[in-house]
Amino acid sequence: MAQEFNGDRLRESRYFRHYSISQLAEKVGVSKQMISKYEKNLSKPSSEVLQKIIFELKFPLSFYQTKDKFITTDLGTFYRSKLTSSQTEKKSSEMLKKALALLANFFEDYVDFPKLAEFESHENASPEEVANQIRKSWGLGDSPISSVLRLLETNGFHIAIINSKSEKVDAFGSFVELKMETDSERYYCILIDQDNNNFFRQQFSLAHELGHWALHARTLHPQELSNIEYRQMEQEANRFASSFLLPASAFSEDLKGHEEDLAYYLKLKSKWNVSIASMIYRAKDLGLLNSEQYTRLQKRMSARGWRREEPEDASIPVSRPILAKQAYKLLTDAGLFEKQSIVQRFNLKYGYPLPVEILSELMDIPKETLLQERNNIVHLKSRAL
Repeated sequence: MAQEFNGDRLRESRYFRHYSISQLAEKVGVSKQMISKYEKNLSKPSSEVLQKIIFELKFPLSFYQTKDKFITTDLGTFYRSKLTSSQTEKKSSEMLKKALALLANFFEDYVDFPKLAEFESHENASPEEVANQIRKSWGLGDSPISSVLRLLETNGFHIAIINSKSEKVDAFGSFVELKMETDSERYYCILIDQDNNNFFRQQFSLAHELGHWALHARTLHPQELSNIEYRQMEQEANRFASSFLLPASAFSEDLKGHEEDLAYYLKLKSKWNVSIASMIYRAKDLGLLNSEQYTRLQKRMSARGWRREEPEDASIPVSRPILAKQAYKLLTDAGLFEKQSIVQRFNLKYGYPLPVEILSELMDIPKETLLQERNNIVHLKSRAL
């Protein structure tokens, strides 16, 4: 009996590896029309062509021979990216977002993750008012935030650092609704590109994504917006991030009397964990700088080369997610993966056999660790896993 072939999975893996239909067709030696037929389930590749597809796209054979045991609903992804980024560049990251939600669901069978609280902003509230509302509900007061990433994980967001393979995609996030046979769950997943390798840049990117969650995720589908509407949405998320990281009263008091002193901004950088450029922007937004003062500071930043790289940029390591890594260690220590690896258990539950490299990247765990064989001959009795 001929094996099943899942054309949807071919399209998904092709997008992930940034191949066009024409490029994949040339690599595997068939026409682009034939690749299109494979993806539409109108034809099946021969064994020889399938082996070439596996070699080129580096997904396991079983990925193309199985079907999802779950349903995900696309609720719209908010990209912190240039408007010139193509849909193909964005689609390659959608698989990672889905896989991150699946990992969260997998671990929740065994561990208690922080729950994402329900949030409703006041009607017609400005980005600054919403930022203040979240600070109040999370008990932050007017204090600086030492790590936005850790704060978000503590409050129920699922985050991964990835290689988006795009110079134009900084970060992205959205709700992912996951339906299984017996239940359904909703997760808010944020993925940030590894090129966000500056702690202060990462702080703003994650606060920007938090702004999309607070301001837009329940009411807007970003892929349906016009360019003008998209720009406005991005500006609102930027204003939220600026307000969230630098609360008006406390920051204004700190800056008072030093509004045009770049050396003083550098001093405040280590307190507020925010870039000098972002502080100058915030000072102008708060009316602490007029247009002439703002322009002078921008010119001085450029003259010193601080627009490309600021002093102390490398003073704090980039924050890294820990939720999945901690969950994996807990379950490994408890012996869950002695007979079946996490890769095998994940594939069995979801019918979604991803390359190990993807799970490794999303959990921030070396691939070799996930592939490590379990050769235990004896085991504890009555294991409750």
